[in-house]
Amino acid sequence: MTPHHVVGLGLCVVDHVYLVDALEAGATRIRYGQRLVSAGGHIGTALRQVAALGCRARVLSALGDDAEGRIVRRSLRDAGVGTKGLLASSRLRTTVAVVLVDRRNGERRFVVPERRGLEEAAPAFDLSPIDARAILLVDAHFPKQALRAARRARAVGARVVADFHRLNASARRLLPYVDHAIVSDEIVKAAGFASPRAALTWLAEHSRDRPVLTQGARGGLWLDGKRFRRFAPHRVRVVDTTGAGDVFHGAFVAGLAFGLEFGACLDLGARAAAGNCTALGGAALLMTRDELPSLARRPAAAVARRARRGR
Repeated sequence: MTPHHVVGLGLCVVDHVYLVDALEAGATRIRYGQRLVSAGGHIGTALRQVAALGCRARVLSALGDDAEGRIVRRSLRDAGVGTKGLLASSRLRTTVAVVLVDRRNGERRFVVPERRGLEEAAPAFDLSPIDARAILLVDAHFPKQALRAARRARAVGARVVADFHRLNASARRLLPYVDHAIVSDEIVKAAGFASPRAALTWLAEHSRDRPVLTQGARGGLWLDGKRFRRFAPHRVRVVDTTGAGDVFHGAFVAGLAFGLEFGACLDLGARAAAGNCTALGGAALLMTRDELPSLARRPAAAVARRARRGR
């Protein structure tokens, strides 16, 4: 048992993953060698990693009342994620994402549907699982509900971690409630920042505490007060980078739940993400509790004492 549980609010999808010979611009025909259908999505994958590490995890999301939605629900339930907050509606269709993975380097390209209208039509989520012992993970999908959840988290004293792939209006509205914004380096150019450090500085000014910039095979940067710090990557033979960021987030928040120091949480995320990149699929090789560094296996009482001290 850990003194905290993780509540994830955001996207759960079904991935159709194709391992292709090459991703070439302008190609009219692409040959694939392997095909995989599995549950995915930012929050869906992150929560499966949280549960695999032995932390309690609950999902708040919406799916279609369809075959794909049943795949997602079964996958999360089998992984040990609480699914009472996973709503099914005949007005929605579960998102199906097509993922093309380059056999040569594991890089991928996504083909996804427009979701804004569907997310706005989702039923209201029950936010009661967000209490003082929760760590809330949001990804800026279902933006109105994510904002409700972040405000509730702030009111009850729960920590908020955000997984942002772009700094759109929804993400900017969430930032004042976010303790740790973890963004990928693609945001630097997309949002017009002059450098990774400029991006982190801006995030620190608009969120509550220590933002993080992930940089794939280069590890990443985080801002600790006024000091920029780097966390190292874990080198592996990459097969597929799909889900690497989601697994990173899941392991990171699990580290917070275990009471690890911030830098150790980042290392745990990097270690889990690297391992998942060695197999095809967004959640193909999640880190388990048995693989945790010894620091994260301390007795629950010791973790609870640390949590009470506010560390």
